[in-house]
Amino acid sequence: MFKKLMASFGVEAAKVNLVLDNEMCRVGEAVKGKMMVQGGNAGQGIHTLDVDVVMNLMIRGKELSRVVETIRVARDFRVEARETKEIPFEHSIPLHYPISKGSVSYSLVTKMDIAQAVDTGDADRLVVLPSREMALVFEALTSLGFKEKIGSGKIEQYGQEFEYYPNGQFTEQLKELELKFFIDQNGLRLYLELEMAGDYMRSGQGHHTELFLPAELLASGSVQEVAKTIAEFLEEELSQVSVNGPRMVPSYQHQYQQQGYRAGMGGAFGGFMGGIVAGMLGGALLGELFGGDEAEAAETDDAGDMAGDEGDGGFDFGLGDFGDFGGDDEF
Repeated sequence: MFKKLMASFGVEAAKVNLVLDNEMCRVGEAVKGKMMVQGGNAGQGIHTLDVDVVMNLMIRGKELSRVVETIRVARDFRVEARETKEIPFEHSIPLHYPISKGSVSYSLVTKMDIAQAVDTGDADRLVVLPSREMALVFEALTSLGFKEKIGSGKIEQYGQEFEYYPNGQFTEQLKELELKFFIDQNGLRLYLELEMAGDYMRSGQGHHTELFLPAELLASGSVQEVAKTIAEFLEEELSQVSVNGPRMVPSYQHQYQQQGYRAGMGGAFGGFMGGIVAGMLGGALLGELFGGDEAEAAETDDAGDMAGDEGDGGFDFGLGDFGDFGGDDEF
């Protein structure tokens, strides 16, 4: 009786520990591990065993955390005194998650609801890496002499954006290349904004275009072939711009307005990598960051006409150079 009473206050009660096979996981793949539930001095009933995927952000000096989703692991079971239960854990990383980098990080928070007792839990780091297809594109750009800019990786209205400057083949024609990923069932669509190095950029506007990389090309894993495809596409686009001038508005803005897509709290722009954060940048989160009129204006813009120019008003999470994952991580 005394042991049960003490366990109800959390003394020598059941405990849980999430053990991951690997804390690093690519977008589109599954993080795996096991739950180790250790019984205390007395048998106890467990109502729920859940894991919250928590996104941690550092924006403008403020640290914010949001539960992206909750994973249900187990329900209504019992662990006896000193018993050890091992429960498999697996969760696929959705395609719209932004990459862990700089001021964007993740944690897996385990919560165990114990019947008539103090609840217990555990927290583990999760590192979200780019998918193999995305990593292939980054490697191809690097092979063409492009360098990622400091601050690349900020969250724009439609998702996570990466910024590069040429340091080789396209130095004379381009000042900057901005890239968003859109995941298609048949491949990967790259939405690009090209900032020209010549007269086309007098007003600070760029050329918007898109390149579709078929699944067959990406499946080959050939950096050389992907780089060749990108280089040939850029050469053709630059040639067209020299004749017809730049395209000022990205095509996806019109497409999404016509189809009626909107980002709500916790929502995502379907297909855009990092789109989940674009959905989270509404309501409560904007209120915490800015408050007052600026938050209201941002929410109005989010719910209203999305065909306007994105400009440079993105939320810079200070993600730094793309390779800054720490340690000897490889793509």
